[in-house]
Amino acid sequence: MMNTRFRLVELGVLATLSLAGTTGRTSADPGVHVAPAAPAAPAAPAAAPREPELNYVYFQDDNHTSMSGDTKDIERARRYKQGKEPVLWFRDGGQDYVVRDPALLKQVEATWKPVVELGEAQGKLGTQQGELGTQQGQLGSQQGVLGARQGTLAVREAALEMRENRDSVTAADRAELAKQRRDLRHQQRALDKQMRAIEAPMRDLGEKMEVLGREMEALGHKMEAASRKAEAELRALLRRAIASGSARPAK
Repeated sequence: MMNTRFRLVELGVLATLSLAGTTGRTSADPGVHVAPAAPAAPAAPAAAPREPELNYVYFQDDNHTSMSGDTKDIERARRYKQGKEPVLWFRDGGQDYVVRDPALLKQVEATWKPVVELGEAQGKLGTQQGELGTQQGQLGSQQGVLGARQGTLAVREAALEMRENRDSVTAADRAELAKQRRDLRHQQRALDKQMRAIEAPMRDLGEKMEVLGREMEALGHKMEAASRKAEAELRALLRRAIASGSARPAK
């Protein structure tokens, strides 16, 4: 089984967020929700030790599982899951630990609450972008239909002009051809009017999409900062739990 690394998890998110910088992250478990990885922090001085990766899996309930680590960690953590009881598994210093204390688990959830809220806001913006995109697609389809009709009229008009230039054309034929050309031009003007009517809402939708895009980018920056902060707080919280005995070595 492929060993995939997940980073920075959100608690309580019902759908994996599709955000800038999250491509390539997948989950083997449909109930596991993985938040976007925070960008690497500025390089620390050479003498400063680097924090090890934080591996944990939190089974909050049947619909919410959060994790940071490898896909194999989910299988390992499931060994300590008892029915529907919430449980947190994590690894520190090569040792596996299990947390069942409700108060501590609530602290874990509170640590990630700002990240969850930002994720929900991004989800709402994404929904709005999707709706605007659908409207743009519908208008684009209408433009395509009108463009095809304009092309057909142009071909017909060119054919009429060729017939009109023949020496064998009688005066009566020329009059009929001129009438047909006037009709084609009338249809062309009507199509041009419809095309111009579509251009305005298309521009409006494009401007709205740009605004939402800027808002999404701003939320993305906030998400990165909140995720880094939450991971640091969670790391400290789990180490305190080890020291206090709230986190017990897994057997």
